Amino acid sequence: MIVRTIVGVPRPTGEDGQALLDEVWQHFSDSYRWPTFDYVDRKLYARGLKFEEAVQQLCPALLRGVDADLRRLPEGSTEMSLTVAGAANCANADIPVNGVLVLVRTAAWMEPHYQPKEPGALPELRPDDLAPPVDDVKAALMTKRSRFASFALALHEPCFRGGSHNLADLDWTLRYDRDIRPFAGVHRLDEYWRIREQMLGPARVEADNTPFGQRPEPTSAPSMAAVSVVGSEGEQSGEALEVTCMLHPLIAEVAAERYNGGFYYDAVRSALQAVEHRVQNLVGTTEVGERLMGIAFGNKPDPPKITVTRTTGGSLESEQNGMQFLFKGAMGALRNPRMHGPDEKDARDEADEMLVFASFLMRRLDIEVEQRKAASSGQ
Repeated sequence: MIVRTIVGVPRPTGEDGQALLDEVWQHFSDSYRWPTFDYVDRKLYARGLKFEEAVQQLCPALLRGVDADLRRLPEGSTEMSLTVAGAANCANADIPVNGVLVLVRTAAWMEPHYQPKEPGALPELRPDDLAPPVDDVKAALMTKRSRFASFALALHEPCFRGGSHNLADLDWTLRYDRDIRPFAGVHRLDEYWRIREQMLGPARVEADNTPFGQRPEPTSAPSMAAVSVVGSEGEQSGEALEVTCMLHPLIAEVAAERYNGGFYYDAVRSALQAVEHRVQNLVGTTEVGERLMGIAFGNKPDPPKITVTRTTGGSLESEQNGMQFLFKGAMGALRNPRMHGPDEKDARDEADEMLVFASFLMRRLDIEVEQRKAASSGQ
């Protein structure tokens, strides 16, 4: 079943789902921080509602921070946030939602004229770029608070490439690239959503509009092709090595459908985005890419915020440094070209190897999750 849409924008399928959206938006409106899963779960329970039931009336196109498979509920500290469509279903969200359209139009206008300070740097949008007059914006959008609310909704929209913020000053930055161009003339939410879906493609759109619920067992990773051992003269020996493994469930969840449809490039991109998103949640930041991994795994002299090592003793520091380089390399060499470069194609064999690598990184993040669970239970 796909969530019904009205004027092209997803809607909750029931009152409990609407109540969940309202709780998330109310918390953000009061504090300009997105609530945690624990907070939302308690608020719903106090109203006689169960999160597991309410969330099944929603879908990823409305709510972020929830795994598509409800057999894996979010960790207590996981941030619950709304998409633009999710906020559009809530009261008193008109100005921030319309503000997102202004951010998108402004960035699309700026992109062809942007002069980067450093070669390869992405264009950036800041509050000062929205100084009045900006199109047909209401005066309320010119306040710092309403601008920040629009930024928070736009931050994880696919037309932007992440950003950063300072909550104390309500200051923020959004990054973008050439993918912002199709949104230049957008003035209505349904127009924005239609172009957004074209950008994501049919497989992702269907996944985003499928209600949260229990999913079948994750698809296993494909068998790796036989790897022939090459001799010193360049001749293949008679022996071959074949490796088969199960992908981490969080990787299989986002990559299996795309992979099985032959969209190997998109499957790899989705897998690496899943790794990135999990690190963001564990660290509690909106940074992206290599900078995110530097923050997470420790840029000296700063200590690491995430531990994914198994070694003890004298080799510990070496493994910590090595894991940081692995995560940074995954972002720089694999994620970034698939997010910001031309839409190329991946060979199936190489896609297999990259998916297994993403699965390895995700399993290392399990170490941090288990340590936090043990600490919270007093073990």
